[in-house]
Amino acid sequence: MPWSSPLFLLLWCFVTCPALIAEGQGITALVDATFKITNQDSTATCFVVARPVADSAKQELILVTAAHVLEKMSGNECRIVLREKSADGTFDRREVLLAIRSEGEALWVRHPQVDVAALKLELPVDTKIAALDLGHLWPGAAGEGVELKISDEVWIPCYPAQLEANSAGFPVLRRGSVASSPSLAGAGDRTFLVDYRTFGGDSGAPAMAVVRGGRGLPARRGLVIGLVVGQHRETTTTTTPTEERTVHVPLGLGIVVRSEFIRQTIDRIPG
Repeated sequence: MPWSSPLFLLLWCFVTCPALIAEGQGITALVDATFKITNQDSTATCFVVARPVADSAKQELILVTAAHVLEKMSGNECRIVLREKSADGTFDRREVLLAIRSEGEALWVRHPQVDVAALKLELPVDTKIAALDLGHLWPGAAGEGVELKISDEVWIPCYPAQLEANSAGFPVLRRGSVASSPSLAGAGDRTFLVDYRTFGGDSGAPAMAVVRGGRGLPARRGLVIGLVVGQHRETTTTTTPTEERTVHVPLGLGIVVRSEFIRQTIDRIPG
């Protein structure tokens, strides 16, 4: 009997470094701030957010990914695949070690209700990295004057099946559409669906939509509306006298945690 079940995507991790690159706009900024993380147990996608430091003009860097990505990693370290721009405009790949545990204790924080984790980045001072401003995260139901609806186009930079877009380590930019209402906070929904072909390695990827603004906001702007944590698939089991065979068929529907939970997770990191 065929049945549908969510499959949480397996990820893998690497480390990064810290001099903030001036952010761009929209989808380009999102791609620039998205990276592969990996270790021997897991490889996946993450993105970096710059958070203002209280009572200071400085900013601190926060890595965001799916919680199960970090939880599946053994040991105290992973790597993040960074890109550094050379004087001639080309990009060089740089893999940096990142501490994820200390004496067996996790250095990241996990949202208590959803599959989202955040980690404060402590990176070498000689490292340059792009990051998104907190304002690029859609506030969800709390965001008055911003409309997101079913069928809206969605862009997802990610590393499907660990694939990189080029030798510098840029993510692959995928495109889909909102397949279920992302605005049902009153109904208790914490996730929504995006119609795109999801693969292992996509976990932790940000999903961006160009939303309509109001009440003095820009008419259209790109905002991160959520984070990919898994996919739906159909599972069929066939039994014969000599064997039992199970076949999983992806439905092409990504499971995305709403962006307000990303904000809540970042807020759990002490300033």
